[in-house]
Amino acid sequence: MRTGSVRIAGLSDGNKKLDTNTRLYYLCHLLLPGAPKPLEIETRAHAKINLHLEVLNRRPDGYHNIFSLMTRVGLSDLLKLRCNLYWRSPVSLEVGLRVTGGSFARVIEKTPAGDNLITRAARIYCERAGLSGGIEVEIEKNIPAGAGLGGGSSDAAAVFTALNDLYRAFSTEELLGLGAGLGADIPFCMTGGAAFCEGIGERISPVKCNLGFAVVIGFDGTHVNTAAAYRGLGRTTESMRTPGYIERKRNELARLCRQDLEIDNFDLLQNDFEPLVVRDNPTIGELKSALLHGGAVHAAMTGSGSAVFGLFTSRERAAESADAVRSRGAWAHTCDFM
Repeated sequence: MRTGSVRIAGLSDGNKKLDTNTRLYYLCHLLLPGAPKPLEIETRAHAKINLHLEVLNRRPDGYHNIFSLMTRVGLSDLLKLRCNLYWRSPVSLEVGLRVTGGSFARVIEKTPAGDNLITRAARIYCERAGLSGGIEVEIEKNIPAGAGLGGGSSDAAAVFTALNDLYRAFSTEELLGLGAGLGADIPFCMTGGAAFCEGIGERISPVKCNLGFAVVIGFDGTHVNTAAAYRGLGRTTESMRTPGYIERKRNELARLCRQDLEIDNFDLLQNDFEPLVVRDNPTIGELKSALLHGGAVHAAMTGSGSAVFGLFTSRERAAESADAVRSRGAWAHTCDFM
């Protein structure tokens, strides 16, 4: 689990990390009568990309089973939580959210507080843990929303992880379960790295990937309705894959990852949404073409769109390609795999 830099209000060293004894000291104060001790934590919520994404079939509950290879990248939101919490039942909780900046600050400002995954994650954690009081969250929003980059899920994962780093109310498995109940991508965003994701995305199998490429992410603001994209695929309850297919594909992709994604093996990677989404939104295909023209050894759409990414062997070419994307009026960011 990822942890942040914890700061205790009132200490002279405002950036001091908590060692185990200090953490236990302050947690004991939470259990004793008197005013709760305010705790602060700062953490980053990283974007994800789907290197590979197959939609297998529709489930009886209306969701779809997928098989995906996801990986965390360096693009991130910055979150700061200030917590005045104490153990009390029934739970009474106030959650405040303030946007401090970032390229996509307006995304948060326009979202009703009750619909925001940040505040929902905080409430779920505290209600399940029996924690009352108040939480103030500040966010610098750098990940575009509705782009297939998991920005909202990553923010929620950061909140779950940060609160559990402070209050230790749940085991790792319990925390992953809380996350899965809020969003299918949240468990992956909690664990990070690279992983095969199955089911609706909540079943995670970490995989070692030696990804030495520079990554350029491009986004032109096109909105893709995820539910409509799934419907457009026309999947039935019968799987399109033969028995044993997923295991063979998993082994092929794992070998590809271990080989630093050899250039001639990129045809193993696919995104089932891409042909459909690009057909209906040609500018997404144009962004992908721009990345390939700029020297990307591989480019594809992530998630159900609409962001695209390109992999570059040269950081200089990556930076030049990102500039070319911006010259088209789109947003671009250069980063690394995490």
